[in-house]
Parts: sequence; C-alpha cells; structure tokens
Amino acid sequence: MSPFIGRAAAAFLVLAAAVMVPSPVLAADPVLQSHPLPELRPKAALLDLAAPEQNQIWIVGYQALKPGYPGNPVVHRWNGRRWAGFTIPNFSSRGVLSSVNATTGGEVWIGGTKNGAAYMAHLVNGAFVQVPAPPGLTSAAPEHTPSGLWVPGIRTQPGASTIWRLEGTAWVPHSMPMQRVLALKGISAEAWAVGNAPGEDDSVPGVAHYTGSAWENVPYPAPFSEGSTLEDVLPRTSDDIWVVGTNYTRGEPRPTEPLLSRYDGSTWTTVALPPEIIGLQSIAQDASGKVWISALALSPAEGAQQRPVVIGTSPDSIAWTVQEVPSSGEFAVHHEGRDNLGIELTTSRLWLLSDIYPAGPALFTGSLLP
Repeated sequence: MSPFIGRAAAAFLVLAAAVMVPSPVLAADPVLQSHPLPELRPKAALLDLAAPEQNQIWIVGYQALKPGYPGNPVVHRWNGRRWAGFTIPNFSSRGVLSSVNATTGGEVWIGGTKNGAAYMAHLVNGAFVQVPAPPGLTSAAPEHTPSGLWVPGIRTQPGASTIWRLEGTAWVPHSMPMQRVLALKGISAEAWAVGNAPGEDDSVPGVAHYTGSAWENVPYPAPFSEGSTLEDVLPRTSDDIWVVGTNYTRGEPRPTEPLLSRYDGSTWTTVALPPEIIGLQSIAQDASGKVWISALALSPAEGAQQRPVVIGTSPDSIAWTVQEVPSSGEFAVHHEGRDNLGIELTTSRLWLLSDIYPAGPALFTGSLLP
C-alpha cells in the first residue's frame, strides 16, 4: 500500500555516506537475485509493490514523464511466467498510480492521481473497474482490511485528518488523530495506522489504532531530531504491534537513524538493530511468523554508499540475519512511505522493489525457506 499522496510525489532523500564499524550480522552471503521488470517507456518509476501470494506480484507507477507532463500510469502483475499489463479504465495518460493493495483473498485495489484528482479502481473478474474516490482528495491509496476498505484523507486541522471507509456504496468519513497517514494495516476488526502525529508540523512520528468503532491516538515516544516519521506498521497480534521508520538526524557520522519499536498494548519497546542499518521502510512477516524489514545500510568501507538490504528476525528472540541484493548502481534512494516489500504467504518468497541510482527501479526476489 502507498497510503497517501506523499507516496506518489514524495521527495526522496539521498543520504550521505559515513564510516561505520563493521557489523558481523551483515556479512551473510547474498540470497536475493535480480528479477526482470516489465518493459517501460523512458522516464519511468515504480512506486508500490504488493506480493500476497505466488503469481500475484503487483507493481504500479508511471512512464513517459516529460517536462510539464505528469506521465502515464502503469499496473503490471507477474503471473509466474511473464509480466501482464492491465488496462486502467478511464485513465490512460496524465497521471500516476502510486498505490496497489492486494490480499491473499484476491482483493486488488489500485489508486493514484489523475489530472490532479484522486483515482482508484478495483479488480473484478480479471479486469479493473473504476470506483469513485472519496470527495475532495487529490490522490487515493485504498487499503482493504478485515475492518473494511479505508482511504486516508487530508489534514482537516492541526493534528488531525479525515480517513474514509467504504460502507455499503457510500464513503463515510472518520476522524483520524494524525496529520498524515503513510501506512495502514488491519487485524481482525481492528486496524493500525502510522505516519505523522499531532503537532505544529508533520515531522513527529504518529500511531493511531482503530478499535472497531473509532480511531484513537496511541502516544509514541518521539526521538530528539530535526524530523522523523513512521513509514510502516505490522500488527502481528492484537498485543504485538511493530512500527518502522526513520529519524532524520542529518548529522555526522550517521546521517539518519532507524526507528523500530513494538507495542504490547501499554508500553513501547525499542528493538535493537545491527549498527550498519540507517533507515527502515517496509515490514512484513512470513508464514512462520518471522519478521522481515526493508532497510538501508552503509558498508563499513570509507566512502561507501548506502545500499538496500532486507533484515529478518524471530520476534521471540531478536537475532538479525540479512539478505543482500546484487550490486546494480551507485547507491540506493530512499522514498518516504513507499511499500517496497512483500512476502508470498504460502511459498515464503520475498520480493523487494528498490530505486538504485542511476539505474532506476530494480526488483529482487528470493526464497526464505531453508
């Protein structure tokens, strides 16, 4: 999911290099391999990934970007043999698809911006059907959860925004105690959202919990920094909620610090990370319950550039392993709030969508099974 317009147009931050102490846990052999992407026209970008099941690997973005022209939207699915493109109803040009949400139950929703207005569509019998977006939005990022279909909205006042839920055929607004939502995940009749909390600006991390009847603020211990945000959430159980993000310290020797915490319903606990990790983006779990996170790491060599990695651990005993990716460019680019990690439920195959400068989008995959 890419739950806000910021996922479509988020300005990326290219983090500076730093000299780090080597971390033995990051010395594992690479197990991820490059995977071909669909052929796209020049000036293309892929903005979101969903990989709930085997042969259900979805990517969205845009192509043919030109000065003064927002590009053309694209959505493709890997079916195990090839990439299949889909017709996007009433939307072939002048816009971006920034969000794809796909579930193991077969629900697939896409969203983005068309001519400056929100656009969304639903996969029905193998083809996408346009669905009217909630009113007043410039971008849509639908998220299908057990508690319903949600679309984060816009800030209504300092510290609050509106989030919409589809109830029957009508969009019903709900008050959200956060200024900006970057990710939303559901569990049973509840849901959790992360992004930026109430404050004078949107640089303070925020967490909200849908209890089944209303969204409530969950105070998060914000770090001391020039700005920080939470980018994804994983509700493993009702009393084990994991959140990931980045603290933009912009200092030396580390330009940023990762944020990883878990919540037991009353207390936040910081989870220690390997020292080379400088930022976290997306979080998921495999069929065994092991937690995996897409991250940025800095090599120990002087002058090294940041690279994409995936780190994993058992939630019961924290011991990190790493999945490296083949080198394909100078450095990895961080895009705030993009969902770039997916794990097939039944096969435990992991997928990672990265942006590598100057090559552009790159897709990697590997099995998590022994």
